[in-house]
Amino acid sequence: MSRTVMERVRATLRFSVQRYPPLFYLLVISLWCVSLDGMLGVLEGGGGLKFSPDLLHVALSIFGVGYFMRIVDELRDYEYDLVHNPNRGLAKGDVSFGDLYVALGLNAAVLLGTNLAVSWVRAAILLGIMVHALVLWALEKHWVAYQRSMFLMIGIAIQLHVGHGLYVWVAHADRTARPLNPNGLLAILGMVFLYLHWEVMRKTAWPGTTKPGEKLYSDEVGSMASAVIAFAMIAGASGLYLWLTRGWLFLLPLGMAVINLTLFFKNRRPRALSGRLAARSYFAFLFVMLMCAFTLGVG
Repeated sequence: MSRTVMERVRATLRFSVQRYPPLFYLLVISLWCVSLDGMLGVLEGGGGLKFSPDLLHVALSIFGVGYFMRIVDELRDYEYDLVHNPNRGLAKGDVSFGDLYVALGLNAAVLLGTNLAVSWVRAAILLGIMVHALVLWALEKHWVAYQRSMFLMIGIAIQLHVGHGLYVWVAHADRTARPLNPNGLLAILGMVFLYLHWEVMRKTAWPGTTKPGEKLYSDEVGSMASAVIAFAMIAGASGLYLWLTRGWLFLLPLGMAVINLTLFFKNRRPRALSGRLAARSYFAFLFVMLMCAFTLGVG
């Protein structure tokens, strides 16, 4: 017997909460948006953080496009999850492809509609992010080289994160009625470096400490090289923001990254350690951004 519409809606909501916990992602994304927006204010001499309803809309839009990307990831990983994660909603049949297609369509309609009401440029950036997520799905299904290389994957997928930064940059200029500050592109580059640190470090492990079938960056270049690449990314982010702001607080996440790299080499534990080390550096960096913005005043 086919399920009723309400049963399908409840199943989709249950799936969404499991795979994209709203409270967690709202907190993290809001922190990310406020930190970057505050730094954009610092770079243009605008006095640090200035909270507004539009900044809330920016955070909610990034949250929404993140949800779109997560659904696409779940659709893309379906065959992998059948083997390695059979308890996930799509793999066990709790939701169908059709249910998630409907969720994608509704999500896109709400995002584009609410942003077109404010700025066609913002709506265009979000549309570009969503189209790129779908392109990545196609690449994973049809391009063998892309399937095999984690570094090739992240090299192409990182454009999603660039899009997030561009969206915040454009929204900040709209809100402050100022021209786009070219230094904002460097701030976005720093955020890209930070994300690459998080992404590479959390998927770096020592041989023999992982589950069968896991895809890791360390599989391609070795554990030591992968960890050093991750460290180089946060060193680049810290150095760039230190140069942009002359804020010595950005030495703190760099110091933490040095400690984390030392712990990784010293304690050859299962991969869960890598995720914790990456999270420490990532959130330390965001909090330092927030502190630097706060020191210049809250609007």
